[in-house]
Amino acid sequence: MQLSRYLDLYLAETQEHLRGLDRSLLRLEESGDAAALEEAFRSVHTIKGMSASMGFGAVADLAHELEDRLDGVRQGRARVDPALIDALLEGADRLGRGVDAAVATHQGGVEADEAEAVPASDARVTPAAAPPPRRRRVADAPDGSKLIVRVHFHRDAPLIAARATLAIRNADGVAPVLATDPKEPGDAFDGELTLFVGGEPQQEQLGAAIRAAGEVASVDFEELSEEKIADARARAAAAKLGAAGVPGAVEHAERRGRFLRVELRNLDHLADGIAELAIVQRGIMVATTETGAEDRLDELHARASHLVQELQTGILAVRMVPVREMFDRFPRVVRDTARRMERLVDFRIEGHGIELDRTILDEIADPLVHLLRNAIGHGIEPPAERLAAGKPERGTLTLIAERERSRVLIRVIDDGRGVDRKAVRLRGIEMGLLPADAPAELDDRELLRVLSAPGLTTAESVTAVSGRGVGLDVVAERVRALGGSLDLRSTPRGSTFDIRLPLTLTIAQALRVQVGDEDYVIPLTHVAEAVALRPGMSEQAGGSEVLRLREEVMPLLRLDARLGMSVNDASAAAVVIEVGERRTGLVVDRLVGREQIVIKEFDTAKGTLPIFSGATLLADGTPALVLDPVSVTQGGFVHG
Repeated sequence: MQLSRYLDLYLAETQEHLRGLDRSLLRLEESGDAAALEEAFRSVHTIKGMSASMGFGAVADLAHELEDRLDGVRQGRARVDPALIDALLEGADRLGRGVDAAVATHQGGVEADEAEAVPASDARVTPAAAPPPRRRRVADAPDGSKLIVRVHFHRDAPLIAARATLAIRNADGVAPVLATDPKEPGDAFDGELTLFVGGEPQQEQLGAAIRAAGEVASVDFEELSEEKIADARARAAAAKLGAAGVPGAVEHAERRGRFLRVELRNLDHLADGIAELAIVQRGIMVATTETGAEDRLDELHARASHLVQELQTGILAVRMVPVREMFDRFPRVVRDTARRMERLVDFRIEGHGIELDRTILDEIADPLVHLLRNAIGHGIEPPAERLAAGKPERGTLTLIAERERSRVLIRVIDDGRGVDRKAVRLRGIEMGLLPADAPAELDDRELLRVLSAPGLTTAESVTAVSGRGVGLDVVAERVRALGGSLDLRSTPRGSTFDIRLPLTLTIAQALRVQVGDEDYVIPLTHVAEAVALRPGMSEQAGGSEVLRLREEVMPLLRLDARLGMSVNDASAAAVVIEVGERRTGLVVDRLVGREQIVIKEFDTAKGTLPIFSGATLLADGTPALVLDPVSVTQGGFVHG
């Protein structure tokens, strides 16, 4: 019997039970709820049974070990306290790593009869329970890399992680270190360090600087060239596509996204629609061979259009999943970060049931983790500082999901110290992001622009701006790539980040416009309205052009100017772009109409303005670029 066909299902089911285990353990810590303890026990017991059925003996042993510890709590032999929960969560993590490794290597079962069973006590160091970390290769080299340096420390060296950090710092003093693996040596550092070095490094000087950290067993160098990196990346891409034909870690990593829980009625609806569409297609073929069948063709065309619309709606329903699937992992993130940073934090989640496209949900998870960790580490103050500021000892961190028309709003709110605007201003001037005469108090929009700029991630900037902005360039870039927007509001009583996202990336409604002879489309998720631009509607105010629309005055930007074209004074229309609470008028030459588009990512040529989020083919076959409303209305600046 081949069990490989069940691996995907096994992984999906165990991941769901592992998420439930985390939730139950956190509830147990918070309230001592007996029901939470029973739920945790059931989750572990189920994983043990499934793993045994698959032949993953090492995983079943890990589950049995954790089950025993939970049973000790049930029997009153262990008291629930933070230390116990730490141990149980660590056991859950170990179990999760065991599941991942077992699936990745097909460990145990019929497919690996000769595989040696791994005792649970050895789970930390054996491949079955904790696979060795993937070491970065030539294909992973950042642009500009000239040398890979592989450093091996003596495994029993004292302060080994600190020595690795010192080695990185010493090497960077000789030549720029572009990346390292691991990124930040921590408690789990195993003595193997890889550095990607740029510039014109001298190996002898570099080796001496690294060895000065002490306890270095060996330093090996591998010279790189652009051709070597390109070749390695090509081979890695081929392997990822399965050219080798061998299931492995890459295939396993992609398994997580293969399963969705879908209601049977949704699949029945799609099957019925496809069957009916096939009948209509046959009818069209027959009608085209008959004379005088124009009315029949019109009827069939209308029916086909209706069916296509229904199928699109049905496919979207299948792809939509509750944000709960992503949000469920965050209480653990918040809990662990708060304990590590010695903060007291109450975490609240609202809007579990809001649905979002699975692809968007997966892509936005990491940015949200960053915002939550940043709020704890650099927003919410230590207890003593909060009390001195007249705040409650415990900080509050809130994650909210809400539906906004055809978008979803995800909001991260903390009641911490807020952003130091003066420090951000000084840093922005220093980096050339702001003019020397920039206002003393940056508004929220300018504040976010500076914080989201690449390069605001040095140690000096973390000290200067209380850590806000570290990695925000990555967050903003990811949000923009998804066709969304990022907004910030900050006061000394806390900060709020708003992320607005489209419901799906598959099919979008868009407004087709023209500038000169070129076609562009603007996703309707950010279009409030479009109006004819009549004389007197635009005027100069404070050195900038504004649009006066009814009782509202808003900034007015000309798309031809943003595209580097000669300005057409006879432009006929303005599209009102709404990003968060800001509205901006965008002048175009012509409004063509509404289009339904499929957005395709594209690689921009060097020098292309960073105001496009993709490309599409219009209904008449005309290619068009998709404008990113967020970037277009940033006045030349792009987050990230």
